[in-house]
This record gives sequence, structure tokens and C-alpha cells, in this order.
Amino acid sequence: MLALLIALVLVAAVVGIVVTTLRFARQNGRPRAGQICWLAVPLLVLAGLATLCVLGLYQGGPVEPIVLVAAALGSSQVVLRRERILADVTAWGEKRGWSQPQTHTRFTAVALLAGAVLGHLAVELPYNYEIIWMAPQYALLQVLIILLAIGVLHFLFQRRGAGMFVGACLCFVIGLAQFFIASFKSAAILPNDLFVLGTAAAVSGGYTYAIGGGVVLGLAALLLAAAVGSLVTPAPAASRGRRVAANLGCSAALLATLVALVTVPSYFDTLGVQMKYWYSLDYYRKQGFITSFVAVAQDLPIDVPEGYDEDDVSKLEASYVERYDEGEGASEERAAAEGQFDAERPSVICIMNESFADLSELDGASWGYDGPSFVGSADDALAQGSLNVSVLGGGTCNTEFEFLTGVSLAYVGDGKYPYSLYDLSVAPSLARQFSDLGYETTAMHPNYATNWNRDRVYEALGFDEFLSIDDFAGDEVYHSGVSDAATYDKCLELLENSDEPQFIFDVTMQNHSGYDQNNLGDVEQYHVDGLSDYDNARLSEYLACIDESDRALEEFLDELEELDRPVVVVFFGDHQPALSTILEAALNGEQVYDESGNAIAGGTGGGDASGDAEATLETYRSSYLIWANYDVAGCAQDGRELDASPAYLGALTAGMIGAPLTDFQKAQLAIREDMPAVSLLGTALADGTWVSADDGDALPQAYDDLAQITYLEFASKLR
Repeated sequence: MLALLIALVLVAAVVGIVVTTLRFARQNGRPRAGQICWLAVPLLVLAGLATLCVLGLYQGGPVEPIVLVAAALGSSQVVLRRERILADVTAWGEKRGWSQPQTHTRFTAVALLAGAVLGHLAVELPYNYEIIWMAPQYALLQVLIILLAIGVLHFLFQRRGAGMFVGACLCFVIGLAQFFIASFKSAAILPNDLFVLGTAAAVSGGYTYAIGGGVVLGLAALLLAAAVGSLVTPAPAASRGRRVAANLGCSAALLATLVALVTVPSYFDTLGVQMKYWYSLDYYRKQGFITSFVAVAQDLPIDVPEGYDEDDVSKLEASYVERYDEGEGASEERAAAEGQFDAERPSVICIMNESFADLSELDGASWGYDGPSFVGSADDALAQGSLNVSVLGGGTCNTEFEFLTGVSLAYVGDGKYPYSLYDLSVAPSLARQFSDLGYETTAMHPNYATNWNRDRVYEALGFDEFLSIDDFAGDEVYHSGVSDAATYDKCLELLENSDEPQFIFDVTMQNHSGYDQNNLGDVEQYHVDGLSDYDNARLSEYLACIDESDRALEEFLDELEELDRPVVVVFFGDHQPALSTILEAALNGEQVYDESGNAIAGGTGGGDASGDAEATLETYRSSYLIWANYDVAGCAQDGRELDASPAYLGALTAGMIGAPLTDFQKAQLAIREDMPAVSLLGTALADGTWVSADDGDALPQAYDDLAQITYLEFASKLR
């Protein structure tokens, strides 16, 4: 009923504008063609919103349409009285001793500035309900960007008001698009989304495009921009022809200035713009769509390694491939594993376990913790040990990216989130690799499909199917979500339902922070001197989660032992919890809390190495395990311990079980002989020495070689 009443008000406003226009025509003569065009804008907007109301596609309140009606009526009055207003402006200028050209120029400048402010509102109002709390410096920066863009269009349109209005319309379209993306996915539009517009268009038909009150306010800003634009007139006709070239020159100059503004200063480093991609929409609201979008766009490029030449790097990669083929690749063990793989075609289940790590490595003996009872001590594992990761306390998707692509974050850049930045359809992919071998490929994550853009990323990486939270309805819940055991049951279900070999990637959820939920019942309590009771309780809750994950994995592997089909399991943790940093600080005798009890020691767990500069290498390690339910030819399966990193893990597994290797993987395995692990923090050498990424002179040649090869295999292919 409310929607119909709003529609009636809007229709009444349309009628009012039409009647006013007819009355004006009787008194002053027929409006000019330009005035009729400007009058059409509020009429079309009001009629369009009335239609949406009738169709039930307006979901806002009554206030916003009233604001729109006021803007429409005001806009129409400005258009009808344009000549009088311009005459009054000229007279006002004459009183101040300005010539008519001076008055015209100054008025146009003010109009363009007003248009930029209204363009800013047209962008932000549709989606940004926090606009009044936007950081003023970024709002001003966004207005400046819009002002330059409107200036470009102003001169391109030969100083007609239509140029400014087109700019305002583009701003509104951006805001409207962000409104729908925020409504459908609770996410911001990022530059890499432009690479998949075709895919977005293909799936766009399944949504209901209803608008809210913010969109209507954005339309109101657009109507006010139309009113201002109607007052912007070109130079007198006699001089117009001579000024075409000059106008185009001004447009080009402003375009160059605009390009410089969005490319020269670093928005992150120089202007202080911030971004956490998990909360991208929040940052867009705080800093403005355009400001944030430009900052992210600047973050897209991956630095080209010094001296990079595609032909030379191809030869470099070939030399490492040859080294592998003549070494490990030519061994009897590898030949036996290859023959067995071709004959058996084992299924491969990869489990990235949320926050799984062995905190006993943080001097566990001093506080009575021995670590997980199974992971790390499985005597029949193909390999197990510490995994050198690039993230801490967050940034799950980056460990995931490294594992699935073989691309180390060391060669992408600190603070970058490839799942949010790049089109990964061109990236190396374990899923695509096994799919090409005839495997059925499934990704699963018992949470929202849109988290870290997984719904789009998994498709780009070549997975056939993605099971998200909707596929785990009614399943067992533990701590922060669907239990590990429930996801393992889903893996068994997939194996039971198909005789084809499977590649399954399982991203678990149960161990996710926070660790102050007190929802596990009685758990073993640990006490570390220097930690508060609250943080000791959090530590105990976290370790209880790890114990449950450890138990569930051992039980799952026992069930796989009973299957009559070969299965390989790759299990690894994505990162340590953020509380590891204060745990380590307490163990080192550092001050952990300030006088108010707030933690001041260690990193913040921001998700990447740069965010946790004070945290040491030990907090950037998780655990991994490679296991099989059959005797893998050529492999001792004696639980040997090997240091590794997520980017190596896929190649390491494929090499052990005899799966075909890509040239990139062969090069990785050859390089791994000199450099067993690599992450954002640095690299491990063959003798166990760790070299920081900041110590360029001490980094081995293999580090630079892998940078060149990784750029060839990944970054050079990005569009």
C-alpha cells in the first residue's frame, strides 16, 4: 500500500511539472529544445520510480521519494527560468565590475564544482549509509577526481552543460552498480571485477533488482546536477567555431592531469588510503568508492623482476626442468610412482584446516603443551612437518592461493590478496591440472560462497563444483561453524557416489576465531606466565579446537584405510591464530599489556607479513601432512619430516605420488633442493638457515630465479 501511495505522489509530481510547463509556455512562449530535453530528465526519473513502486521494486521509506519530488520540482523550475537566472547572474556580476565573459567563466567554474559535489553524492548515496562519517580528506580527493573528469567532459562537449550532466550520470551508474553488488554479495566492486563482466552478465538474470532509499537520494542528486547543468551555456555562437580546437586541447590537458592524479601518487603509501580486502565494502564506505577503487587499481600490478626477459626466463625454466628430469625425475622411484599413478589414478583430497598449527613449537614444554597427538607424528606419512606460510591471524585466502596455484606471495607482493585482485583463469591451477587428467574436481567450504570471492575464484581455477554453506544444512557444528568431521563425511560421500578419480579441496571452518566463545564445555586449561586470565582462556579454547581437528583427521584417515580405492590426503593449516604473537611475547618475557590491560606486544594478526612486523618467523608456521591409504611406489612412507611452504606443496605431492608434473612444478622441485621453503618473510636454505626477504644480498640465486619463473608462469599472463 505504501508503495502505491508513493507512486501516486510521484505521478502527481509528473503532472505538476507538465502543467507548470504548459502554463509557462502560454505566458512566455514555447520552451527551447534544450529546455525540453532538460525537463525530460525529472519527468523520466519520476515516472521510472513510480513504475518501480507499482512493481514492488522499491524497498525504501517515504522520505526519500519526497526528497526526490522536491529535487524534481526544483530542477524543473530552474530549467524553465534559466534565462531569467542567467540574466540575474550577469547583472550580479556587473554590479561587481565584472565583464560578461568574466561572469560567465566564474559562474561556470562554480557550476562545475557544484556538479562535482553532486556527482560525489550520486556515487555514494545509493550504497553508502555511512556517508556522513566518511573521512573528509578522502571525500575531498574524490570530489577532485570527479571535478577533473567533469572538466574533461565539459570541454569535450564544447562547454555545454550536457558534459557535466553526463559525468554526474556516470557517477550515479557507478553508485547504482555498487548498490546492487553490495545487496547481492555484500562486497565492493574491485578493478578485477571488470575482467569478468561477461560472466557477471551471464548470471545476472537470477537476481531481483529492487532499489532502496539511498538510490532514490542518488537520483535526487542527479536531478540537482541536471538543474545546474542546464545553466551552463557555451560561448556565443560567433566564437564557437574558433574555440573547438581550444576546447579539445583543454579537455586533453585536464585528462592528462586526471591520469596523473590517479597514477602518480601512491594512494596507499603517500595518501594513506587503507584496505583490508575482507572488509572492502566497509573501506569503500569510509574512503569513497572512487578513492578506494583507484587505490586498489594501483595495487594490481605485480612488479616485474629486475632484468626480466621472456625468452631468457623460458630458457632458465627449461634448465631447471632439465635438472629435474635428469635428477629426481630420472630415478627408479619416480618411474615406479608414475607407473602406479597411471594404473591406479588415486583420488586426492586436500584439506586446508582453519588456523591449524602446532603451538608446541613456541616453547610448549615450558607451559605443558606437547602439540597435536597425530599430525606431526604420523609414522606412515609420505611427508610431514612445518609449513612456512605468509600470513598470520587472517588472510586465509592467500595460503589457499599459494597452494592451489603454486605461486608464492613472495613474488606477488606484500599486502596483496590475489583472490580479490586478479582474474585467476590464467593462473596455474591444481584443480585444472587434475581436471585435464580426467578427475572430477570439487571445492568445499562450509561458509558463504562469496567469502573471498570463492564462488568466482573456484570457477576460474577450474573446479567443476563448489559446495558451500547451503550444502551443509543440518550438519554438526563445532565452535565457529560446521565441524571438520562433517566436511570429511562430505568427502566420503563424494567418493562413494562416483567411481571416477576425485580431486577435492576442503577448506574447513570450525577453528575460526574468536576463541572467547566458551561453547566447548570443559576443556583442558593451560597457563602461560605473563598472559592474562582472559588470554590464557582463549589459548585453551583454541588448543581444544586443534585437539578436535587432530582427532577428526585421524578418524577420517582410519575410514579411508577401509576403502578399496586409493586415496591421497594433503592436510595443512592456513596460519596461526593472532594470539600466537602475544603468546610468544609472554614467553620471551616482553611486556604484553599496557596499564589498561590492552595487548601491546606482538603483531596484530592483520593477515600479512607487513601487518605483523614484530612477530617472528615461528608465528608464521603451520603444520602439514601428506598421507596415502595405499603403498605408494618408490616412497618409504616413514613419516619423514620436510620443511615446506604452501606454494611447493602441490608439486611436492604430485612428485611423490607419480602424478604428471608441469614445467613450473618441475622447476619448483629442482629449485627446492637449494631453497626448501619460501614465503613473504624470506626463504630457507638447504642447510636449514633462514634468510630474510629484506636481506637481499644474502638471498640465494634460486630465489631470484624462482621470481623470474613465477612471473613468467603467472604475472605475465594477467590482463
